[in-house]
Amino acid sequence: MRFGIFCTLITFIVSVTFAQTKVYIPEPYGDSFIESELIDQVSYTALQIERYGTIMPDMEMRVDDENYFILDNRKTQCVFRFNLNGELLNTICEKKKQTSANDPDLSNPVKFNIDPYRNLVELYNFENSSITRYAYDGSTKSTISFLFNPSDFARDNNGQYWIYTGWRNSETPFRLLKTDNNGKITDKLMRLTTNCTPTEGYAFQHRKNDLLFWELLGNTVYSIKNDKVEPTYQLDYGNYMLPLDYHYLESDESFKKINQAGYYSVKKYLENDSFAYFFLNFTNTDKRDLFHIIIDKKTNQTHIYSEDAGISAFDKAQALTDNNELVFLVAPRRMRQLMNSETNYVPMAFEVVLDELSKLRNPIILKIKLRSPSDYQNDNSNYEEQNYFND
Repeated sequence: MRFGIFCTLITFIVSVTFAQTKVYIPEPYGDSFIESELIDQVSYTALQIERYGTIMPDMEMRVDDENYFILDNRKTQCVFRFNLNGELLNTICEKKKQTSANDPDLSNPVKFNIDPYRNLVELYNFENSSITRYAYDGSTKSTISFLFNPSDFARDNNGQYWIYTGWRNSETPFRLLKTDNNGKITDKLMRLTTNCTPTEGYAFQHRKNDLLFWELLGNTVYSIKNDKVEPTYQLDYGNYMLPLDYHYLESDESFKKINQAGYYSVKKYLENDSFAYFFLNFTNTDKRDLFHIIIDKKTNQTHIYSEDAGISAFDKAQALTDNNELVFLVAPRRMRQLMNSETNYVPMAFEVVLDELSKLRNPIILKIKLRSPSDYQNDNSNYEEQNYFND
């Protein structure tokens, strides 16, 4: 995993240099995420799978309305599709022809995404740099090829692909590529010359009318809409903003300096009309810290919460719904550890799931509904107004 800690993004080498909103990440940090004052309701869906270990909490999940898609890139190399009740609807696997009896009969789709605009699941095959498109029911639609190996990819509402190539890709100096419906490159963006070792990471999230885009070790996140890449938020890491000259150091020297200084990495960026969400890691030679950052767009307040890295019960949120629900894939065992720890206060919202969690072994879909303080103020105002007229 050394590839993820050798370099950092310098966000000025892009076509647009000013983000819409600056977010300061100060120290000391706030309370544990489970104690957030923004948590309004908690609900869960148990995944109905017979075999324990089929789904693990660190697998990548995509959410589209009434469908949950989870990629198992460890054993089966398949995407499991569940409905809102946790029922397994079907699995989507990319087969390949066996060359001998000892060879596996599956390819290696280490990356996947969904196309919610056309209801497609897309599996990337590293062996021939191709994407196979499947309907949600698992029927094959078509296959296309890319010229470059993507760190991550996503398809926009116009049918174009956006490819994030990661750092120091030997095939191209550009980190962001745009292609047509068939994978032919139509534009190249975000050129960066660096001596750092290559990095890869998930980089895209679908929204109704645009794509959200971030880079693993970057501090600026973007919206991609109508062929434009516009910055939305810039994260200010204070003393942990890494200097430009790290890109000109040899890999080993850069590795040592970055780890001695400590660095942040962006694991997830989500946004809807009410909230923006970030999941960050902080790493140095001595420790690893996890943080959930929630921006309440109604009040323009930033809330920073820590996560117990030893338990990592929540890890990153996988989606943020229009109903202001953060969607997690979590292990009941880790949730029980967190709730039973002496250092965390368990709010009433979680008490409704405590008894049920003790009965479950397989990962669950956990939804945490967020509520802005402005909503409470409105509710209290309505309550006082009703009492006034009742009196």
